[in-house]
Amino acid sequence: MPRHRVTMDDLARRLDLSKCTISRILNRAFDGFSYAPATIRRVDNMARRLGYRPNIHARALRTRRSHLIGLALPTGSIPFFGVLTEYLEAELRAAGYQVLVVHSRNDPRAEEEVLRSLADRGVDGLLWIPVRTRYRAKDSVFRSGIPRVLLDRPIQRGGLPLVATDNRAATRDLGNRLRALGHSSVLAFNAPRADLSMIEREQGLRDVLGDGLVVKNMANVPAAARAAVRALPEAGPRFTALVALSELLSLGALAGLRDLAWSIPDRISFAGFDDFPLAAHWTPPITVIRQ
Repeated sequence: MPRHRVTMDDLARRLDLSKCTISRILNRAFDGFSYAPATIRRVDNMARRLGYRPNIHARALRTRRSHLIGLALPTGSIPFFGVLTEYLEAELRAAGYQVLVVHSRNDPRAEEEVLRSLADRGVDGLLWIPVRTRYRAKDSVFRSGIPRVLLDRPIQRGGLPLVATDNRAATRDLGNRLRALGHSSVLAFNAPRADLSMIEREQGLRDVLGDGLVVKNMANVPAAARAAVRALPEAGPRFTALVALSELLSLGALAGLRDLAWSIPDRISFAGFDDFPLAAHWTPPITVIRQ
């Protein structure tokens, strides 16, 4: 086996075939040509035997396609985003694409930089969970010409396709479930500044519970929810159920309930939005809305 990187020339010499023939077979781009199955097998077997890998940069220049998809995430700390990334990578890999994942750490300036960097790398498409709810027409993501799809979070500027959970319908179902169980005084933890989907989740609960819902807004971090739960004994009205409208708030709220030694559901009922690994292993298992 050659010690240098195996090229199309190496395959051509070994197989006594033209580079054009080998290229068409390996790329399955026959362009009207037909080859005997035995010839196709010979080429495939020799490529595997020699460890041939295509030069993706040369292919990108020739086809004007990079076979790269950019995935721009606001943070890597939310478990749901990690699960989503795994599914996207698997589906896109099966379709012949690789995924470039970038994080902006919830910083609008950093987001602008990483979106520009993905465009500079020539990605064929962009999957994007936005940091902000408002964008301007002059922002680079709207001027790049790259096909874009929003994930999970809507933005106020329209015109982009969106794949997301129907947050309002989901929490409306949860509200109906809570009401059917007899809960008339429900406390919800929310982080409405995080994105529009958090506002939609609150609206769904409000649709059903009305004045029976009290919402406490906070930063979307576990520490904020934990501190809010620990303050409940001095908070005044006794709530019969607590709803955390994000997985990070759920983690903090559960830690706070543990600090208070409040059992679920004997002392208070609990439900969260977004599944997380601990939910099924908590005692008792936690009720969550799974996206």
